[in-house]
Amino acid sequence: MRYSRQEAFIGKASQKKLRKSLVTIVGCGAIGSSAGEYLARAGVNLRLIDRDIVEMSNLHRQLFREEDVGRPKAEALKERLEEANSEVRIEAVSDDLNASNIEKYLKNSSLVIDGTDNIETRFLINDFCLKNKVPFTYAAAIKSEGLLTLIVPGETPCLRCFMPLAYTHDTCETAGVLGPAVGVMGVISAAEAIKHLIGKDMIKGSLLHVNFYKNLYELIEIKRNKTCPACKGSYEFLGKPAKQVVELCGGTYQFLFGKEVDIQDISERLEKNRDFKIVKGKHIVQIIHKKYVISLFKRRMIVQGAHSPREVKILAARIIGA
Repeated sequence: MRYSRQEAFIGKASQKKLRKSLVTIVGCGAIGSSAGEYLARAGVNLRLIDRDIVEMSNLHRQLFREEDVGRPKAEALKERLEEANSEVRIEAVSDDLNASNIEKYLKNSSLVIDGTDNIETRFLINDFCLKNKVPFTYAAAIKSEGLLTLIVPGETPCLRCFMPLAYTHDTCETAGVLGPAVGVMGVISAAEAIKHLIGKDMIKGSLLHVNFYKNLYELIEIKRNKTCPACKGSYEFLGKPAKQVVELCGGTYQFLFGKEVDIQDISERLEKNRDFKIVKGKHIVQIIHKKYVISLFKRRMIVQGAHSPREVKILAARIIGA
């Protein structure tokens, strides 16, 4: 029996709870893919949300294969997890999570796993989860260190209680990261999610800090901020419009169209121009143009090889007339 070893520890009733749950993972990179692997194998239904595509630099720490390079991360991870467990329901959403669609994409979630790498999306998730009373994990890793906590609305401090709005930090690109460090934080995220879903004790009101080089594991108490606007019911990030151009990790840019475009029509038009090489996928068209690699979706495009938002806007104007 698939779950027999797990049921021997948590019991059949808890296993039934897991199989009825839906966990939404926002960000399918290192933390998100590791968490998804163990949640899927545990029998948890998943919704996978990611706006990015797989790059070669991802492979040392994210659960993708060389043949996945260039594919949307959510779709590639869905395929991998369905191979591991065909019994669970897995939905892939290859889109930018923002205030205009978060209600649709996070609805009916039993719990949210935060696998993102930018502060604005984290605060957006924080606001949604507080407003809708959905528990979520916060996890991050850089160099050889990791942080993690589980936030339960009404019971614990929220993300904005201990993380300032002007918070800045190194990135995997600038500072580097130990692959297993990010993977372990993803696995612990999955463990905390499972414990919460079956009603067991978890990391609440404390921040787990791990330094893998120093073999340091410690719990740091976090307290509710009496002036926290989110805890007081002011969800400002739910009202913020999405930025048209956003720089992603690694110097890659995302451009939002503001409307749905016909990617097949665009690809057929560009195929007539020798300056463009077109590779068609199921829900994506990849365009190779000079130094650029452009992944075209219905409502957005991802550009690799650009160096500024202005450069991306010029490309968008040429490709879709934006």
